[in-house]
This record gives sequence, structure tokens and C-alpha cells, in this order.
Amino acid sequence: MKKNKRNFLSFCCLIIFPFFALSSAVNNIHYGAFKYDNHVEDPADTKNFLMMNDGTKVYGEKIGWKSGILVKDQIKIDDQKFKITEVKGYQTGGTFYGRLKNSYIKRIVHGKINVYVQFTQVQTSTTDHGGFTHTSSYTRTDQYSQRGEDGPMVVFGSQENIKKLVSDCPIAEEMADKSNRQIRKAIKKDRNYMNSIFEIYNTGCKPLGKTE
Repeated sequence: MKKNKRNFLSFCCLIIFPFFALSSAVNNIHYGAFKYDNHVEDPADTKNFLMMNDGTKVYGEKIGWKSGILVKDQIKIDDQKFKITEVKGYQTGGTFYGRLKNSYIKRIVHGKINVYVQFTQVQTSTTDHGGFTHTSSYTRTDQYSQRGEDGPMVVFGSQENIKKLVSDCPIAEEMADKSNRQIRKAIKKDRNYMNSIFEIYNTGCKPLGKTE
């Protein structure tokens, strides 16, 4: 009986450990690290559209999408409906949203490396010694990089990740090669600091504002 109990506990540990290992992954790029409202899309094409998987655009006015267990995953523009899997992104109000699984997230840097941001409301509950439950909520931000228009979206959560992404551009890599404290000070001085790392990379590794 004791042996069976020990085997059961060992099995539980094997199941639970990967869960805690994944949940303990630290996202050092905090909320507000990037500027989220920069205009990064083509100013010559401000109309609303769906971007199909083959690169064609379906123009219209009103865009809406829904996804979930109890609904059919679909996106529509005006009266035209498509499966979410057929549409890799859409633009509305001059902002582009790329598909991540069955949802769409905002693009905040556009170029050789695209950067997207996903906002998630997280609610946590704790119970004190008196048995009272306290709930709090916060906005979690996850940034994703994408090489080119068709590359996969890959989440990144640290300066080390960014350094690897821009490693073939010394200027951008140096900007990312800072501690959390240094990064926060740089952002306080320049709200566009994090965006600029990728924008410099996307301009051929030239300081912003310089053209040759």
C-alpha cells in the first residue's frame, strides 16, 4: 500500500513539475515598455481590409471576428464572411492586427522584423488567514516577433531574446544589451526606446533619421 502511494506521489510530481516550470517563466518586458500607438502602416493605404493568406486584400468598412468553444471561428468584413484560418490579418483605423492562433493581435513595429503585442486581463485570488478571499487583476502584455510578412509569431519576454533577434545589427544589439533597471531608465527618457531597437534594425541598421 505504501509503495503504491509513493508511486502515485511520484507520478503527481512528474505531472505538476512541468506546469510550474512553464508558469514560472518570467516576462521581463513589462506593460508600457513599448509604445503601442505609433503609426507604423503604409500611410498611402489607410482603408480597412482583410489580408488573405495569399496576400490579396478584401476591402470594406466594418470588420468583426469571433472565436470560441461555443461559436464558429470566423471573421467578416461588411457582409462577407471568412474562416479565421483563411485570413492572416486585417487593418482597421490605420492599425494592423495579425493572426495568432484563433485571434488577432496588434502590430506595433512593421518591417523586416514585425513586433506585435497581446493584452490579456489576468485575475488572481488569494485567501488570507481569516478565510477572506481577495481578488486583484492586472494587464499582462506579451510581445511577439515575426520575420517578414509570413513568418511565424514567436513570443519574446526579455532583453536577451531581443539581442538574439537583432544580433546582426550592432547598434540595435547594444541598445538591448542592458539590465532591467537600465532599460527602464532608457524608456523613461525615451518612450520610443524599445520600438527604436527594431526600427533601427528594420532601416538597415542605421540610426533613425539618417538616410544614405
